[in-house]
Amino acid sequence: MFQGFNEITIRYYEAVRKENSRAVHKENEPLYLEGVKQPLEELYFELYNYFSRLDSDLLSNKRRCVSSAYNDARFCSETPIKEYCYIRFKLPGTDGKNAPGFFFDASLDGYKYGLNIYNMDARGMGKIRNYLLDNRNSSIDIVQTFNAAGLLEVHGEMYKKPACPDENSVLRPWLEHKRISFIMEEQLNPQFFERELLDVILSSFDSATDVYFLLKGALQK
Repeated sequence: MFQGFNEITIRYYEAVRKENSRAVHKENEPLYLEGVKQPLEELYFELYNYFSRLDSDLLSNKRRCVSSAYNDARFCSETPIKEYCYIRFKLPGTDGKNAPGFFFDASLDGYKYGLNIYNMDARGMGKIRNYLLDNRNSSIDIVQTFNAAGLLEVHGEMYKKPACPDENSVLRPWLEHKRISFIMEEQLNPQFFERELLDVILSSFDSATDVYFLLKGALQK
């Protein structure tokens, strides 16, 4: 059962940030196992149970959802060890692009969670924009309900000039995005070390459930 992260989590990442090397990871492996791997896997199983009720299409094995300790050596030769951890439950994208999914990330700089679209491109945002407009009434209800919950924030680059100035005022902020995601970012706080963190994450995911199914419907057409 997930009970939050712990001070050992901080000690491990402080050691790796001070010197990012395989030797330091090996020296601090007991800290990694207790402070990162164990709570992260406990959180994965809690989220797996949640998503099994929400949409089984999101389910995947632990290896595919949970970060490992090591960076890809092809791209991170100077920092072989991850200085962060994550969990991702996402749909398979078309050609590896435009895959909606829920996530949790954490590092010494803080943690964040929410609903993202992985490898998003202009074609994917175009599909979302068309879906919002083709299903205007239901989309307005979804956006209003999401906004009222206030548990996640809309992120993503927007057009410098209004792209849809005459559209509905509820939909327009979403239509004006080149890319869009729904995220809450926090500094490390007492909640990070408690089971309450799971409750907050799940409440936020609940608030974005209809948005997720909207994205799924738009991007898998």
